[in-house]
Amino acid sequence: MHISKEKLDIEIISYHGWGFDSSFWKDWKSILPEGVLFKTADRGYFLDEKHPGFSGNSKHKALFLHSFGLHWCPEEQIEQATCIIIFNGFCDFHPQDEKERLESKKALKGMISEFENNPREVLKSYWKKVFHPDKKKNIPKGKLDGELLLKDLKKLHTDSFDLQSIKNGKPIISLDGGSNKILSHNRGKKFTEITEGNAVYHFIKEAGHGLPVTHYEECWSFINAMIPIFQHDGNYRRKRHQQNSP
Repeated sequence: MHISKEKLDIEIISYHGWGFDSSFWKDWKSILPEGVLFKTADRGYFLDEKHPGFSGNSKHKALFLHSFGLHWCPEEQIEQATCIIIFNGFCDFHPQDEKERLESKKALKGMISEFENNPREVLKSYWKKVFHPDKKKNIPKGKLDGELLLKDLKKLHTDSFDLQSIKNGKPIISLDGGSNKILSHNRGKKFTEITEGNAVYHFIKEAGHGLPVTHYEECWSFINAMIPIFQHDGNYRRKRHQQNSP
């Protein structure tokens, strides 16, 4: 069944985390229903910078924010969005516990130092940890912008997301992976605790830091169940059923 863009009127802009590009979201195009306008921003780590904006006539505006993607997403888009989906997000990269914070800072400093000498090897090791316990996939290709990657890597020491910017009652879903090898502790629950209702936290035990890639079907199914604007007459479930039928 064909569903027009006019009927759905949903627009999504997605933001990837550190060390990736817009190809991070490529599998989502196979499961999104017809009529959803899906745009992928690109930080430019691999020389393909893209900064899409919301259309003025779209009724529902959603953001998909993975990890550091929450931090480089423009503030005006967070204000414009009618719902926000956060995947393994964090306000502060380092944990609050003093001992754990010192250990985290030491590890990040070591990563920064190593990146300055051998950026490709650092990225390879990082990608492996992101997709743990699954195998690596959706790996960026091409020449990298080492200066920008290093600049953002250093930002993790100081950048802090202001929770007040989402404390306005708009629907928020925060999803975390239980096998996260990048963050010492999952911190996604904080995004739903501060909001004035209309927010939910979901934990996928078997997923890691890259859950929008490794568990995109589970993520999308949960999003559909939680936020009414993503419901579309069963088209997604019917599509999956047809694909899995013999």
